[in-house]
Amino acid sequence: MSKAPVLLVFGQSNAHASGVRLPENERILSPLSRVLTLPRAENQFYSPAAVIWRGYTTEDTNLGECQDHTDCFPTAYARLWEDNAGSLGLPDLYVIRISIGAQGVTEGYMWHPLHPRRLIPGPRGVADLALFPFSCDVIRRAFDDLRSRGLEPVVTGLHWFGTEEETGVPTQRLDVLPVLHRVLIRGWREAAGCKVPVILYKLRCVERSAAMGEDPRCIETINASFARLAEEEKDVFAADPRDCPLYDPSDPINNGLYADGVHLSGPVNRWLAETAFRKDLSALGLD
Repeated sequence: MSKAPVLLVFGQSNAHASGVRLPENERILSPLSRVLTLPRAENQFYSPAAVIWRGYTTEDTNLGECQDHTDCFPTAYARLWEDNAGSLGLPDLYVIRISIGAQGVTEGYMWHPLHPRRLIPGPRGVADLALFPFSCDVIRRAFDDLRSRGLEPVVTGLHWFGTEEETGVPTQRLDVLPVLHRVLIRGWREAAGCKVPVILYKLRCVERSAAMGEDPRCIETINASFARLAEEEKDVFAADPRDCPLYDPSDPINNGLYADGVHLSGPVNRWLAETAFRKDLSALGLD
């Protein structure tokens, strides 16, 4: 079977770079030819039917909330793949994006495994999805579709830009984070039926969190949960935005990383995508 690389990008607002707009001349309006994705209108539902793929654009490609044309990690990664596919002889890439802003993993948020099974589309504030079972359903249907066409899904990485809402959750409710993260990861892996490397992005919006009066122990607890998972679970990795050369601790609030104190800037997302792209090519033996 031919390999079908799959990029998964899940989480909340940083997964789609909320509010970090692409300049009009950098928007992808004509579908890419070597990178495919799941358009929201045709795939945002529970169904036994096969998924519908189309060439990647910066519009209608997040199966979570409606927010398009942002300078996000998955778009940067898609551009890199498209630009290098011919010269490096890469197979087509398949991208699945699911994220809704302000939705954490603890009880009451949409990534909680037991969130009521609803599926209401729309922008943030309107959209209401049971994101965990929905994401598992999408993975299962997408991978079944690839296999039915004689392709072997190979996950380049499941990139988790999430657990950010928990910075404002009482610390006594955060002890459950390692358990919740394991439930999510195991569910996604079972749905995929193949190896799924998971990359957890540490939270570094310390100054903004402090300005909002949040308990600093929350970010410490979230990052500690990521580190613990990376130590104890196979193929789970913790990534740190502070490794980006743009990191500047003398820059108040944004630290050279954020566009608004909490959402990673376009240049940082592009650096993260380039870093992941290089690692993925090496891991897949495609470099």
